[in-house]
Amino acid sequence: MGKYGVQNPISAGQYLASYDSTAINNTDWNTLTSNDFYDVSSGIQLEAGLKIAFLSVYSNNSSSLSYIKLRAAGGAGDPIGNTAGVIPVAKSFQVDVQALADSSTTSISYKKASSSDQFIIICGFNTL
Repeated sequence: MGKYGVQNPISAGQYLASYDSTAINNTDWNTLTSNDFYDVSSGIQLEAGLKIAFLSVYSNNSSSLSYIKLRAAGGAGDPIGNTAGVIPVAKSFQVDVQALADSSTTSISYKKASSSDQFIIICGFNTL
């Protein structure tokens, strides 16, 4: 909230991009930054260091949870417990634009439930 009780402008991103992790055949934590994504309008790879403005993830696994976190993974075997600051994903999850409005998140991590899962990540990115 701004100084005068007025909400600061919110941006859903200057770039819209998606990442299909289906070909990543592991259940380790994997870290992504903006240069792992391609702009859906131009097809051009995004530059490194862009700020994540919103995030949506979709999994085809209906019986087990996948996980995401709004930071880089510390390692492939990072914990998934409630106290680890991770978000369990059952089919889909979206982070609201307002939740990331004051964040400087530039990387995310995901852990698929099964190595063969279809797992899609859609992000909006802003320059810092």
